[in-house]
Amino acid sequence: MTKLNERNKPGTKREGILDAAEKLVMDLGAAHLTMDLVAAHSQVSKGGVLHHFPTKIDLIKAMLERLLAAFENDMAMIERVAGPDLKDHLRAWVRLMQTTDEKLDRLSAALLSASANDPELLKPFASLMQRRSERYRDNSANFGPALVILTALDGYWLFNALEISSVQPFEQETFFNALNQLIDNIGPTTESAKR
Repeated sequence: MTKLNERNKPGTKREGILDAAEKLVMDLGAAHLTMDLVAAHSQVSKGGVLHHFPTKIDLIKAMLERLLAAFENDMAMIERVAGPDLKDHLRAWVRLMQTTDEKLDRLSAALLSASANDPELLKPFASLMQRRSERYRDNSANFGPALVILTALDGYWLFNALEISSVQPFEQETFFNALNQLIDNIGPTTESAKR
């Protein structure tokens, strides 16, 4: 339970509204996201919700911004932990995909909500994904295998978000082991991964 003084900190009410909106999207789907439901589930008046987010699109944009910031933090963490080695970077992406179910669910909810309402809202995420790929492009001899591995991880994430994954829970270990084998088979890197 949140302490009373924590509830009064700036931004806490806003974050609570975003938490409620994400949970609603995950539980009911984007089509059922309404400001009335968000108000009820966040225990904030509808006027309070509208104060922070004047429109549903503003709410969805904020969900995306918050989750994109988390994804950018993950990218920065991989930079720090993996250093310049391409294989270490790819292994870090595989580990991240194996250990961030809650964050991925939240991200999925926001992205699916955004695309259902306005595909233009996905452009910042598409840009971030392109920057991630560009980060490995200088390692041209190994860019193809790196791109295949990153794309497999993206597909795994998206299909799980849509609940249509062909990778069953009991097959996840096999899937991730296969990706790690592909990483092991990447040739020697002639250049460090681009910073």
